[in-house]
Amino acid sequence: MFKFSFILVLGFSCLFLCEGAVFPPSNKTNVTFIPGSTEKLVWSFTDDIINSSLRTWIFTPSNRRPLVTIALVVGDGELQTLSPSFGVAAEKPATLVFKNVKLSYDGTYKFSLLPGGSAEVVVYVAVKPNATPCSSPITVKEGDNVSCTCEGRDGNPPADVTWYKDNRKIGGTGRKEKTLTLTNVTNEKDHGSYKCVAQSYPNETFQDEVMVEVIVNSKPKTTKIEMPEEAYIAEKLVISCSSKGFPAPNFTITHNVTTNIVSNQSRYIKHTVDYSDAGLYKCIAKNSFGNNTDSDYLIVKEKRPSTKPAPKKTTPQSTKSTQSSPSKPSVPTTADVVRGLSNGAIAGICVAVLLLVVNVTIVVYCCHKKKEKEERNCGNIDPIAGNHYELDNEEAVGGDNSYDTVPPVASGSKSNAPVKDNLPPVYAAVDTNNRQGNTLYASLDTDAMKPKRESKKEPANRAPQTEYASIDFAKTANAPKADPV
Repeated sequence: MFKFSFILVLGFSCLFLCEGAVFPPSNKTNVTFIPGSTEKLVWSFTDDIINSSLRTWIFTPSNRRPLVTIALVVGDGELQTLSPSFGVAAEKPATLVFKNVKLSYDGTYKFSLLPGGSAEVVVYVAVKPNATPCSSPITVKEGDNVSCTCEGRDGNPPADVTWYKDNRKIGGTGRKEKTLTLTNVTNEKDHGSYKCVAQSYPNETFQDEVMVEVIVNSKPKTTKIEMPEEAYIAEKLVISCSSKGFPAPNFTITHNVTTNIVSNQSRYIKHTVDYSDAGLYKCIAKNSFGNNTDSDYLIVKEKRPSTKPAPKKTTPQSTKSTQSSPSKPSVPTTADVVRGLSNGAIAGICVAVLLLVVNVTIVVYCCHKKKEKEERNCGNIDPIAGNHYELDNEEAVGGDNSYDTVPPVASGSKSNAPVKDNLPPVYAAVDTNNRQGNTLYASLDTDAMKPKRESKKEPANRAPQTEYASIDFAKTANAPKADPV
């Protein structure tokens, strides 16, 4: 008590002699410490600390208990700790050290310098708040207003309270509490879950949140029926209904008249369509707050149109020809045919075409070779005008050789080859001893085939026992095997 009285007397005696200024730690008026942590508060000043006659650290608890003088320094002397049991230590020149922070450290700390001045800082020891909103759920009708206040109770420092919907912040942030306000509510915009978040320190450990449901009752609206404009005999028909409203509406689907109900669900399925299914279909959505409808008309046809691509249209040359010429059926193009074939069929066709080309090439080559061979055997000999040659047997009796020339072609002959003028006769030597049925051989007198030769060989110059005769090669047959006895 004596020490404290001495400090007060000394303080008042120097009050009017104070000079300079003192500043709080980091120029902050309040700080937050986490329980169990180690922290420091360091004040700053403008005067030379050596010139001060007294410096003190005083603590005022947040629960308004009596203040505590932590320590003091007289002049530039030694530091004197006045409350060692408190657990907060002072250090020269102007520092407080907090080890293993406790809730009892929550309060206001003041550093004074005489002469010079003083500065205070409020220390909060963090405590998680409790988010406490209004009762949930909140049920209203469309067009009503909604108000709900959420409090962040028991938090230290006092909690910041914020409202969210679908992770989107609504409005600003309140200190200790925040009120949610919705006006002229609608089901689409305001119906749903709202979250109140109370936070005393930017850490999830010191944050609390709670959900509030806002239910906006409304009659069905934006009802829609989904169905095809056309259906086809023996095919499937599906009709669907949708609508917005709360509570969720019930659906009824009718055909032509309201009393003809085809479904009490949001979907109607007809597996086999017939002509009786044509007509007006209506979707009725209804709940305890009202109803809403939508309808559409169905046309039933016998066959589904072909999905083949339409033929290309040709530009008419004139208006007259376009009007008078009847339309012709389109002929499938090669591209259409190819598109209709499978890969295997196309490959088979390609192989067949390749084989056909090879076979044709071989046949042409063989014919060409055969023709060359025949030309080499025949040379440049002119064709014989006739093919019927006869031997004069009466002259042959005497052993002399007989000669015959080609007679003119009769009018009834099958040969139509023209007879060339001034052609030499053709002579063939025949073996008269061939009476055994052997193949008949004939040799041509090639000298007689020369066009410039004017006369035949004289009989005296010819080889003995050789006869010359014209032979009908088309009528040649095997000779008799032996002469009759």
